[in-house]
Amino acid sequence: MCGGQKVKGRLDVCVFSIRIRKMAVASMLKDADIKVALEGCKAADSFDHKKFFKACGLSGKSSDEVKKAFAIIDQDMSGFIEEEELTLFLQNFAAGARALTAKETKIEMAFASLLKDADIAAALEGCKAADSFDHKKFFKTCGMAGKSAEDLKKAFLIIDQDNSGFIEEEELKLFLQTFKAGARALTNAETKILLKAGDSDGDGMIGADEFTAMVKQ
Repeated sequence: MCGGQKVKGRLDVCVFSIRIRKMAVASMLKDADIKVALEGCKAADSFDHKKFFKACGLSGKSSDEVKKAFAIIDQDMSGFIEEEELTLFLQNFAAGARALTAKETKIEMAFASLLKDADIAAALEGCKAADSFDHKKFFKTCGMAGKSAEDLKKAFLIIDQDNSGFIEEEELKLFLQTFKAGARALTNAETKILLKAGDSDGDGMIGADEFTAMVKQ
């Protein structure tokens, strides 16, 4: 986004841009609330948009004020928040705030458009305890079972974190974390069961078609 160079005695264009955005956001929100929200997602892969919006006060704002916030985050004024802008999301609230990780950005970009927050929360709550994960129940509760094959391919790409074209056992273990940063890892037993349910050809991995078939079981 920003590629400006610092010139002695002048304000770097990137720094100026960040300060202007921060001033705009600060006019709508309380500094103390922003600080609490940022502190709550200080660690990498800990960002939860629902918690953040509630903590900083955005969730309680009017539609008009939320539209103003959108316009600030939409830095290129395209009418959309693209992936690069989303990566720098937190910097709209405080200069020097960390960038979202690739994982956090990917989750926010993808599942936000596919599934409802309430359904994801219910699905995760239903398998909160170790060894309680049931893939059929999870897919039905979160809404994935009712999605089209095209939507499920999008979901597959999110879970396939190394972009290998397959979901390996290690990625399956972190399956729940693709729905919410900070969600628990699957136990070894749960991972093995999930792999067996999806790996129809026995190669030790789950391909896109196998994933779609498993979700639709």
